[in-house]
Amino acid sequence: MNPKIHSLKRPAIERMLLIHHALKKGGFPNCSTLARELEVSTKTISRDIDFMRDRMLMPIDYEPSYHGYCYTREVESLPTIDISEGELLALSVARKSLDHYKGTPFEKPLENAFNKLAASLPDTITANLDDLSETISFRQGRLSKIDESILKTATKAALEKKTLTFDYKKPGQQETESRTINPYHLTNYLGKWYLIGWDHKREAVRTFLISRFHSAVASEATFEVPKDFSADDYLWSSFGIYSRSGDHEVIIHFSKNVAEYISENVWHPTQEMSALADGGLEIRFQLGGLIEVSQWILSWGNRAQVKGPEELKTLVRKEAEKVADLYR
Repeated sequence: MNPKIHSLKRPAIERMLLIHHALKKGGFPNCSTLARELEVSTKTISRDIDFMRDRMLMPIDYEPSYHGYCYTREVESLPTIDISEGELLALSVARKSLDHYKGTPFEKPLENAFNKLAASLPDTITANLDDLSETISFRQGRLSKIDESILKTATKAALEKKTLTFDYKKPGQQETESRTINPYHLTNYLGKWYLIGWDHKREAVRTFLISRFHSAVASEATFEVPKDFSADDYLWSSFGIYSRSGDHEVIIHFSKNVAEYISENVWHPTQEMSALADGGLEIRFQLGGLIEVSQWILSWGNRAQVKGPEELKTLVRKEAEKVADLYR
């Protein structure tokens, strides 16, 4: 687009304000008369009116006998929005992050909400938002295949505090198993949706991957989330997403050739780091499980050594031996 021509265009909110005043005056203005007055195309006016009616919920109707538009009731003012430069940048980043919700029940409502905000901004700013993909992007991990209706049912049950029953298939199992839970919290971890809740059969809080659900039905039975349950605390106890299985102080030594990289990242909210005499780094975590952190340690090969607990040492050693056996 030619920048000079683009800068001469009226901002979208200004066009809508002038359309609003024309409708208030009466006279049944149409797209052709408004387009000539505002020096834009009839398609632009049509889009503006559609947005005012459908997104801003303005009471606009077309009167065939007068070949023009009118308000069906009195309207005092047009909704507007003020936004600062810092808020604009945050809004720009938020728009790109919507990619994370593609294919879920949240995608359309979030896109509609964003469009309402973006349409109230000047055209020059809106264009910058549209071009944002060339400057900022998000990579949230691989998405799992998911049934939108199941995710919607699970979300609704969690919001309304209703018991949820579903058929669940664990990896390696041939048959599904019926599970009933009190759904406490939904979370998206690395592009996958998980449901955390009280498992009636296990009588404990468990985490379920929603892509493994084969059906889901919310009952009319309601529940209360225990006051001592905190989704943040529950999730922070894990190195990833696995359910809590105990309390462990994990101590790992990293060699000096990766120490700087390790120190640049926040791997877990409880981490504590300290330098070693040989240039390496010691890191400590307080975790509720060991499976995921053991996999992370193994990914570092001989540059990471477990110092505690003994259970983790054994877990890593046995897995490393299995890997070594594959290449003997």
